[in-house]
Amino acid sequence: MSQPIRTGVATRTDDRGREISLAYDVMSEGTHPVLLVNGLGSNRVAFQEGFCAELAARDLAVVRFDNRDTGHSSRVVGDRPLEATYDLGDMALDAIAVLDAVGWSSAHVVGQSMGGMIAQQLAIAHPDRISSLTSFMSSTGNREYGKPTTEAAEALLSRPPDDHEGWIAHRLQTERIWASPDLWDPAWVRAKAESMLAHGVDDDGTARQYRALLGNDREDGLRRLTVPALVIHGTADTLLTPSGGRRTAELIPDARLVEVEGLGHDLPPGMWARIADEIAGFVSSGG
Repeated sequence: MSQPIRTGVATRTDDRGREISLAYDVMSEGTHPVLLVNGLGSNRVAFQEGFCAELAARDLAVVRFDNRDTGHSSRVVGDRPLEATYDLGDMALDAIAVLDAVGWSSAHVVGQSMGGMIAQQLAIAHPDRISSLTSFMSSTGNREYGKPTTEAAEALLSRPPDDHEGWIAHRLQTERIWASPDLWDPAWVRAKAESMLAHGVDDDGTARQYRALLGNDREDGLRRLTVPALVIHGTADTLLTPSGGRRTAELIPDARLVEVEGLGHDLPPGMWARIADEIAGFVSSGG
């Protein structure tokens, strides 16, 4: 396992004058700086210590952080509790604040699911801060691609109960729908869910994040990207189906597409070494 070397809080003032704080962990030191960006409603412990250890073993310096509205980072509530008062551009600027706090002028940015969307926006709007882009289990914002199955879409939009056991049970039920089918392990999912819950989840915040990503079509920007790009997507993903990854790789010039057989919309331990190999090989080769 790879416990944090140190923790910290990045701060910035957004264009509405709000003070935003972003809690982060430095997980390892290495030759190549890598910033991990989380998905919808997921706090930084969703990038588990074991996976971070796999990256560290491949000479990567790894930082993970809590997006706004989750974990130990700022809650950004508008006049109505579920109102999104920010967009993916704001969340990309949050990532830059973390880079500044760590002291990195640029980094290889790895984003999963919504984190991939944030990473794409970062590459489009701030290419000087990104050495390479890895878009993992994500999509371009064009809703014609990566469409979820009906069951997965309904599960994503269902609100979990407020009590501890109810929240855990809901997590098990919904994640089963988009998990890697041959690697489903309810004990591992429960342990991960317990860790995330202990670190801090905010279901109202998740709703605000979801509203922030709606309507953000990045296709024109992706066509103009000049940073090296790796696109990783699972063939068994039912939440953002494989066409989302294929479309992303199609649009980004010279992007490399890796489709992982049997991988769903999750990152189970049985896939850690494979995914770490893909990321580290891409990063260490200069993209």
